[in-house]
Amino acid sequence: MRQQIWLTLIVCQIAMILSAAKLQAVDELSPEIKSRFSQASSRSFQRFDPERERTWRGPYFFMQLADTQYGMFTGNEGFEQEAALAQRTVEHINRLRPRFVIVCGDLTNATPNHPRYRAQVNQFHSDFSKIAPEIPLVCVCGNHDVGNRPSSGSIASYREHFGDDYFSFWVGGTFNIVLNSSVLKDPTAAPEVLANQQEWLDQQLRTAVAAKAQHIFVFQHHPLFLEQEDEPDQYFNIPLERRTPLLEQLKLANVRAVLAGHYHRNAYGRAGDMEMITTGPVGRPLGNDPSGFRIVIVDEMKIEHQYWPMDDVPEKVDLP
Repeated sequence: MRQQIWLTLIVCQIAMILSAAKLQAVDELSPEIKSRFSQASSRSFQRFDPERERTWRGPYFFMQLADTQYGMFTGNEGFEQEAALAQRTVEHINRLRPRFVIVCGDLTNATPNHPRYRAQVNQFHSDFSKIAPEIPLVCVCGNHDVGNRPSSGSIASYREHFGDDYFSFWVGGTFNIVLNSSVLKDPTAAPEVLANQQEWLDQQLRTAVAAKAQHIFVFQHHPLFLEQEDEPDQYFNIPLERRTPLLEQLKLANVRAVLAGHYHRNAYGRAGDMEMITTGPVGRPLGNDPSGFRIVIVDEMKIEHQYWPMDDVPEKVDLP
């Protein structure tokens, strides 16, 4: 009996040592890897040259991911399942070669003040740094990244690890706007951030319209709505108080589509001609849609998009 107890203790100690060594290895990322996640700065995304990318050059496609959410399967006790799904996603990305990849929020399950937050961030960095260097990776903040009631402190923590919480960039003649939707959901602790973002958004939309952008896309974590633009307030959408004026503003600028996550399953709706596209998770699903991501083909006059479960991803993407 004593031998069994001692053997169990030894096995546990070895497991703890190996686990600590793994976390330390992930923690020691090179400056080159870390720099990949600081491309969003000065309210722009530095990998794209705005002068060159302002011109339409023909069809392209990008991949939209959401809710990698390292730690959700186990309540922050581990993140092996999320890491495995992320690594499969990276393999698909490197085979398909999209124009860019964007992750629409909830990169981790732990929030910035949680003791396991740093380990989850580091694992995200480690996994997604394996994307081929020539494929830009764009990150969007979600409620787990900055908190359900974001503050200047939680947003600063996110910016330290992933760059700006809202910014814009041109790609192939299309104008792309990334918003911090958590302050749209609940601005109580950061009203100045919401006010600054709104003033900035006004200017960005005017710029895109004046430049005759081929398409305007908005990326954020929370859907503005799931199916109907006037649907009642609930956990998974933006409150009508802020949703309604924002929708009118986006429709007036002829925004083509808003793409979001947060729902951990797929949803779709329209506000006039504007599409509201909600994409299922790379990480843990909460509905019938399995883990996967969306491929969006951008043509001169339209877009096409489809959600692909991880096991059904095509070998290649054919452009028009």
